[in-house]
Amino acid sequence: MKAVEGYDPSYFDERHQRWFEHPNSWLFDKITDAIPKDPSFKSVLDAGCGRGDFLRHLRARRPNLRLTGIDVSPNDQVDGITFIAGDFQNYPFKEQYDVVVSLAVIEHLSDVRVFAQRVAELTRPSGLTVISTVNDSSLLFRLARGLHSIGVSVAFDRLYSRHHLNHFTPRSLEVLLKSYGMVAGERIFHNAPFAAIDVPASSPITDAALRAAMFGICVAGDLTGTSYLQTVICRRDAASESTLSA
Repeated sequence: MKAVEGYDPSYFDERHQRWFEHPNSWLFDKITDAIPKDPSFKSVLDAGCGRGDFLRHLRARRPNLRLTGIDVSPNDQVDGITFIAGDFQNYPFKEQYDVVVSLAVIEHLSDVRVFAQRVAELTRPSGLTVISTVNDSSLLFRLARGLHSIGVSVAFDRLYSRHHLNHFTPRSLEVLLKSYGMVAGERIFHNAPFAAIDVPASSPITDAALRAAMFGICVAGDLTGTSYLQTVICRRDAASESTLSA
């Protein structure tokens, strides 16, 4: 049985260094643009905020918003952002938020239903939820499974490693969120910044070959709408409030 990966500072500084050195500014902009400029949208919670890259980006573009981030790994406080060290799923929040964002978190959790319900509970009625995760029906994941079936497991072992406990297709993610009152609106299919991608290379030649292959797959995924990451922007159904609080 695989051990569950821990999320201490070494997770950010060593094991997934490339990912956190190259934040996805393109995606951050898309999410920022999706947050209405309506005065009723004042507060944003980033659930599983990591180092706070998204919140820092949002702070620069929308300084009028009240920003909160929570992660099991602590962050230094930043002007205009409140960071909480704790577990999003059981921390005693005292309010609901106009927008709840969670990027690359749900695939790491053992009970996705608990997570989805918690997101819904903390999003005020008619507020927004933004969930980003892997796309299990993408070209990359399909190729990895196909190669694994003939004994070539390098991509499969990387994509289905111990820190990803759950994988979602666009349909399965929509069904989960809808069951907790989050109605999918805009869907964004995308890749991580190429510089952020880790490849399991043992030599410079292998690294170059794998990166070239990954680049081709990413381009093909973008062209066919089967990129390996997905982000869904949902509206919290006000009618579901009584069901969640029952």
